[in-house]
Parts: sequence; C-alpha cells; structure tokens
Amino acid sequence: MKAILLVLDGVADRPVRELDYRTPLEVAHTPNLDEFARLGINGILDPIAPGIRAGSDTSHLSILGYDPYEVYTGRGPFEAAGVGIELKEGDIALRANFATVDEKGIIRDRRAGRISEGTSELARALNKIEIEGVEIIFKESVAHRAVLVLRGKNLSYKVSDSDPHEIGRPIKKIIPLDNSFEAKRTAEILNEFSKQARNILEKHEINKRRILEGKPPANAILLRGAGKTPKLEKFKLNSACLATTAIINGIGRLVGMEVVQTKREYGDRVKQALEILKRKEFILMNIKEADEAGHDRDYNKKIKIIEEIDEAVESLRDFITENYLIVLADHTTPVSVGDHTGDTVPVLICGPEVRRDGVSHFDERSCVSGGLGRIRGRDIMPILFDLLGKSEKFGA
Repeated sequence: MKAILLVLDGVADRPVRELDYRTPLEVAHTPNLDEFARLGINGILDPIAPGIRAGSDTSHLSILGYDPYEVYTGRGPFEAAGVGIELKEGDIALRANFATVDEKGIIRDRRAGRISEGTSELARALNKIEIEGVEIIFKESVAHRAVLVLRGKNLSYKVSDSDPHEIGRPIKKIIPLDNSFEAKRTAEILNEFSKQARNILEKHEINKRRILEGKPPANAILLRGAGKTPKLEKFKLNSACLATTAIINGIGRLVGMEVVQTKREYGDRVKQALEILKRKEFILMNIKEADEAGHDRDYNKKIKIIEEIDEAVESLRDFITENYLIVLADHTTPVSVGDHTGDTVPVLICGPEVRRDGVSHFDERSCVSGGLGRIRGRDIMPILFDLLGKSEKFGA
C-alpha cells in the first residue's frame, strides 16, 4: 500500500461575512473532496498546537513528524535547499522578497506585483554586491521569492527580519538578537546588503521597463527567516515531494525525498503524482494557490481555486480503494486577515481499512464531528504508519 499526503496550503478560513458567515470551503462545490470525507475518517487539526500561528515550514515539519521546536532554525535554509543551494557549515540563509518601495522608502507592495519575469537578471545584478569578509549568494525562486546566502566566518542566524510584513511602513533595520560579535556582524552585513541592493535595483533596466509598463518596480529586497541548516533525520518512507514553492521542496530535499519538478495544471499534478507512485511509497503534494488567495484577501478567487482542485482530484477515487489519501491544510489563511492564523484546519484520511465516521462534507465545520477528533500535526505520521503496517508496537 502507498500514500499521498495532499496539503491544500492555507485553504482553511474563518467565516466570511459576505458569504453569509460561511468559509470558502463551505461555499465551494466540492463533490470529490466530500466523497473522500464520506469514505474516510475526519477531524480538525492544530498544525503545531492550539493558537500557534504556523508558518508553512514549521507546519510541514510537524505534519511530517518532526518537532519544529527542536529542529527549526529559520526559514532561509529550506528556501535555499529548494532552489538548489547546498549550504556549507557556517552559512546563513534568508528568505528574500522582491518588493516595491516609494521615494521615501515606504513599502507599497511586499511582492512587487507578484513579479514573475526578469528576476534572474535582477538576481545576477545583486550577486555582484561586494562586502568585505563575506561571499554573497543571491538566487531567484518562484515569482517574487528569492534566497540570500551569506558565506564566510563569524556569522550568526540570530538576527531580526527587515520585512515588517505590512505595507505602508519602512523596511526595518536588522538588529542582532543576542550580544554576540557574530550576530552584530551579521546584522551589519545584511543592512549593508539591503542598502546596496536598493541602489542597484533602482537603476536596473528591468525596473525602468516595469515603470514604463505601469507595473510596480522590484526596487527593494525584504529579508526574513535567517537560519542555518537544520539537522533532520531522513524520512522513513521512500518518498517524493511535489510542490511549486522552494520552501516545501527544500523541506522535502532536506529530509531525503526526491524533489520532482511539478506540472502547472492541477489535474496534471495529480496524474504526475500517480505516475511517481509506481516507484515510490509516499508523496508529499503541496498545492499553494488557495493560500495566495487568502493572502490577497480574495474569497471569490479562493472558492474558484478550491473547485478547480476538487475537479482535479477526481482521478484519485480509484487510488483510495487500495491505498491511503490524507487531505489537510497546513494552516489557516483567512481572507479577513490576509495572513496565517492559529485556527484549526480540517483533515481527512481515507483508504481501504479506515473507519468511516459519517461526515459527508470536507470543511472546517463539518470535520469537527469526525472520528479523528482534534489532533495535532505531529499525530499524522504515526496514524499513517499504523495504517500502512509500518509502525512498531509500544510495549509487550
């Protein structure tokens, strides 16, 4: 038997006033997800713990069976691994955003209009930045996302973010988070990088062209999530990771999964997963787009994406007759908030030997009455390993 863990990134929501206080999942027409719920056991899940606002990185670590409080040093190393940068001992990695600031340095768009073209040219220009005693490695990722790696001696990941996570505010000065020489030095380097990056980006032809086209220029860099490579045990199953974002691919790579370049269309991704499972036991499949709709505070877009995903997963109906499917969200991204919150998320598990619980709809409210009850992210893998016959008995 094999298994798919389908993570609908940020799909969970809070009641939306304009939807008569229902969530996008409740409003969306989802006959296939509802059928999986009917054929399975359901519940609600705290990705980490009640009330904890999980990031996509910490929630995925938890769901895969790792304790983020023990292994997590920051987002940057996962982003770096996701774009193919192999960190060396002493390297510090950070997640970067191409962003738009005005002439006063006030952030007008944290994602530079979700820029999707020209970022490789911008990255090449930023790689020319020279700061004494450190090597700068800057690599573009998907859309507005990028990675910054500092390579050198006497560096520390104990530094703050420059990203205020809000528009209408200036870029924050990075400060050391402890009194060490290394942290102070690293903060100084990052602030100097940000200063030089802005000067380079302001003059770059890509941004001059974007302004002429009426698009927000990618004229600043926001930094967050500094970290060093975490020490992670290899995942216990022969697995693959299928995701569109560097951070999830990075997690997959660092826990020993094969990272596969994913298809664009949802239906093609599902078919790709089924093909990969001919040679693998387990697939981590992350679908990101509902989370982006939540961040954009667009409930109509979120509903549309949910329905498109539901149509795509119809081809998994035959799969669950002999294998296992887990569907869940990694966190809640309410359209009313535009960011992650600590609410529970719905979860379902279906397959040949799952006890059905009578739930007939996959959403935040219906799953409350399911047989799984309220569990945590770290409970998912023990449940799956038990169903797959791969767990060990505890006790005599």
